[in-house]
Amino acid sequence: MSDSRYVAPSHGGDPRNIPASASAQPMLDLATGVNPWLWPVPTPPVECYSKLPYFSEALQSAAAAYYGVPAHCLLATAGSQPLIQELPYLAAKGRVLLAKVGYEEHRYRWQLAGHEVLCFDCSERDTVAEQIRRDAITHLVLISPNNPSAEQVSIDDIRYWRSLLPANGLLVVDQAFGDGNPESDVSALAGEPGIVLLRSIGKFFGLPGLRLGFVIAESDLLSELDRRLGPWTVSGAAQWIGHRALADVEWQGQMRSKLAEASQAQKELLAATFADCDVRCVSTALFITLIMPLARAQRLQAECYQVGLSVRVYQCDDLAYMRWGLASDLEVLAERLGQLNLAELAA
Repeated sequence: MSDSRYVAPSHGGDPRNIPASASAQPMLDLATGVNPWLWPVPTPPVECYSKLPYFSEALQSAAAAYYGVPAHCLLATAGSQPLIQELPYLAAKGRVLLAKVGYEEHRYRWQLAGHEVLCFDCSERDTVAEQIRRDAITHLVLISPNNPSAEQVSIDDIRYWRSLLPANGLLVVDQAFGDGNPESDVSALAGEPGIVLLRSIGKFFGLPGLRLGFVIAESDLLSELDRRLGPWTVSGAAQWIGHRALADVEWQGQMRSKLAEASQAQKELLAATFADCDVRCVSTALFITLIMPLARAQRLQAECYQVGLSVRVYQCDDLAYMRWGLASDLEVLAERLGQLNLAELAA
C-alpha cells in the first residue's frame, strides 16, 4: 500500500495529461526528451520470445565496451525505473540530498522508503559539501545532465562529495540523458565504493519502450540488486536489440553529431520565438529548457496545447522549467510556434 502523504509524479508524454480542449490536429510530442530519430531496429528472432531470457554474455560485453567499464561492474535492468525504486530500500535509513528540481521519481521513491529528503538549489561544489556536513547527509542523488535544468557534475566533485558521506552512504548519479553529451560521462567512477551510476538505452537510442538500462557499481552492490530484482528482468527481445544497438559505433557517432546540430538549431528557434518573454534558455543534446515564472509557464503550456504542442513543465516554487524535447521536423515546430498568441505572455 502506498503512503498517502506522497503524490506519485505525473510523467511527460502521458496522453492522459493532454486536456480535452487541446488542438484536434495530431499532437507533436516534445514532452519526453526522447531522441526522435531512433536506432533502426531489426526484427528479433522468434527465440527471443519462445525461451526464458537468461543472462546474455553478448549484451554484457557490448555494454562494457560502450560504457568503457569492466563487465563485472555492470547489471542489465528493465530501464532505470526499477533501480530508482529499489535502491532506497537497499540503502541504510538516513537523510537523502537531491536537487530541488529534477526527475521527481527520485524524491518520491526515497520518501516512500522512509528516508528524510532534503534538497539543494545549486550544484556548486562547496555549497553541496557544506549542506552534506551541516545536515548530516547519508545519501546523495544527482542527475547529470540534470533533467530539466541541464546542469552537469564533474568526476572530481562526485568523488569529493562521496568522501563526505558515511561509509554506508550511497552517491547515485542518474545519467539517463548522458549519452548525447559525452562530456558528462562519469563512467570512470565504475566500481568505486558507494557510487552507483544509472544508464538508460531509452533516451539516446530513441527506444524507451524497449525498457533496457544498466546500473554501474561495485560487484557486491550489484549482486544484492540482482537478488532483489529477481530472474528474467530484461526481455529476450530487449537483450537482443540492445546488444546490437550498443555495438553500432558508426550510428552512435553520426547521431551525436546530428543531435548536437538539431539541439542548437531548436534552441535558437525557441530563443528567438520567446525573445520578448523574459525567459532563460538552457540545453542538452536531447532537450531545451525555458526557465520562467511558473504562472507564465502554465499559460504558455495551455497555449501550446491549442496549437498541437505537448511540452513538459517542472515546478520549483514560483519558478518553472519548461522542457522541450527535440522535434523531428523543425519546420513543423516553427509553423506551430508561429500560431502562438504571445502578446499576453510577454506582458
